[in-house]
Amino acid sequence: MKKYVLYIEGTTDDTNGDLRQGFSSLFSQKLEGKMPRIRMAEGKSQAINKFKKPLPNDKPLLVIDLDKPDSFKTAFLKEEDLEDQSTKIFFMVQEMEAWFLSQPAILDDFYNHEISSRIKRRPVEIENPSDELIRLTKNIPKKEHYHKVRHGVELLKLLNLDNLMNEFNDVKNLIEFLKNK
Repeated sequence: MKKYVLYIEGTTDDTNGDLRQGFSSLFSQKLEGKMPRIRMAEGKSQAINKFKKPLPNDKPLLVIDLDKPDSFKTAFLKEEDLEDQSTKIFFMVQEMEAWFLSQPAILDDFYNHEISSRIKRRPVEIENPSDELIRLTKNIPKKEHYHKVRHGVELLKLLNLDNLMNEFNDVKNLIEFLKNK
């Protein structure tokens, strides 16, 4: 029997933490009983290739960084020859770190430091959210600055999925797609 599989851009190396587990923890807030398999792919091109050529029993879905504003989706899909698969592709706009910046109280608690007051723009307007998160956490006493995997895994587990769905259309669309299948 075929099962939905999320191919997600992100490292498979779990030396610094298991991103797959972080995403699983986040999505399970809404998808109990409908959880897809999650397969991490090292980079965007690897995730796209796995999505385009899935394993025989996989019904593939793709979750990747857009690395650009939301308005670039259509051009990206055309460039990657994915237009006919657009209902199965979901973007982290710009990057996963925008999700963290959208819930600054979680960052304040996690880093035990007030970061929220220093976020001056909506996360979707920040060109490089990962760089912004590193900048915001650079000089925090007794805590190292943001690390994409080590801290990303823990922060994914702390996010409120309802809030993400309200802030990011693709998160909402992904969850609704899977809940209705």
